[in-house]
Amino acid sequence: SCWVGRCGVVAVSTFNLIDIDSIVSNLMVSDTARSTRLTAQKTERNDEITAFQALNTSLLAIATKAEAISESTSWVPATVASSDSSTATAYASGGAVAGASPYPFTVTTIVGGGSDTATITYTKNGVLQTKTSASNTFTGLADFPGLTITVAQTGGPVTLTPAATASTTASVMTGAAEGLVDALNATLALITTQTASNAVFSNEFTPREISQKILNTAFDEYTLASLSDAGIQLTRTGTFTFTEGTLTTALAGASSEEVIGQVGAFAARVDTLVTQLTSVTGSISREISARQDQVNFLTGQITEATEDIARRKESLTIYYSELNAQIQAMQNQQTYLKTQLDVFVKSIYSNN
Repeated sequence: SCWVGRCGVVAVSTFNLIDIDSIVSNLMVSDTARSTRLTAQKTERNDEITAFQALNTSLLAIATKAEAISESTSWVPATVASSDSSTATAYASGGAVAGASPYPFTVTTIVGGGSDTATITYTKNGVLQTKTSASNTFTGLADFPGLTITVAQTGGPVTLTPAATASTTASVMTGAAEGLVDALNATLALITTQTASNAVFSNEFTPREISQKILNTAFDEYTLASLSDAGIQLTRTGTFTFTEGTLTTALAGASSEEVIGQVGAFAARVDTLVTQLTSVTGSISREISARQDQVNFLTGQITEATEDIARRKESLTIYYSELNAQIQAMQNQQTYLKTQLDVFVKSIYSNN
C-alpha cells in the first residue's frame, strides 16, 4: 500500500481495525461546538430583526390611524384668519382649536429688521407675556396650541382665528378615535409579548422605552382640554381605553371645539413619535441595522468555521486512515511471519 509521505496518497483498508469516524468526531467536538454557538447567535439576531420589523409594522399602523385625524379638517382647522396678515399669519396643525383666539399679540421685533430674534408680546391674566424666536416663525407656544405663527413686520395687535373644523358625524369621529386607540393598544400588547420572560426582547431596553413613549403621548401641557373629556384615558396596566359615549356627548356640547383640538393634538403627538421611531435614523432602524451588521459578521465567522472543520476533518481522517492501514499491514506481516514459522517448525519435525 501507499501512505502519505511516501507516494502522496493513502491506501485505506476496506476493513477498519480502529473506529475512524468515532475518533475524528470526538477530536472535533470543540470545533463543531464553536460553529454551533455561532449559528445559534446568528439565529438569535435574525429573530430579533424579525421582531423589530414586526414592531415597526405595528407602529406604522398607528401612524395611519393618527394621520386620519391629524391631517383631517374634521379635527384640524383648515385655515387660520389673521386680523393683520401683513404683520403676522399662521397655519393650524393638530391641537388648534377652531375660533379660539384668546390673546391678541403685538410683533415688537423681527429677524432681519435690526434684531437677531423675533419677539411678540401679549397680555395674559393681566400679565405681559414676551415670547422670542430665533427665526420669524413661532411654534409650540402653550398659549397658541396647534398654531405655527409667522411674523413679517412689527405692528399689531394681531388676532388669529382658526376656522371651524369641517362638519362630520359623531359616529365617524368616534370611529377614528377608537381606531387610533385600538392601534396603540395593539402595539403595546405586542411589546408586552416581546418583552416577556424568555421572549425575544426579554432583556432589551428599546422596546420598553418605546412602550413608555407611547403612553407619554397622553400628556401635553399645550392643549385647552383634558384628553379624558374625549373619552380617552390611560389604565393602571399601561394601556389606553376609549369610551365612545363620552366623546359623542362632548362633540355635542359647548366645549366641542376644545375636545376636537385635544384629540387632534393627541393624534399629532402620536404621529410625530411614530415618525421619529420608524425613520431611517430612528431607534428601530438603528437596532435593525446593528443586528444586521452582527448577522453579516457571524455569517463570515460561520463560513470560516465550516471551512476549518472540513479541513481538520479531512486531515484527521487521512491521518487515522493511514494509521489503520499501518496497523493492518503490521497484522498482515504478523500473519505471514506466523505462517512461515509454522512451515519451518513443521519441516523440522518432518525431517526428524
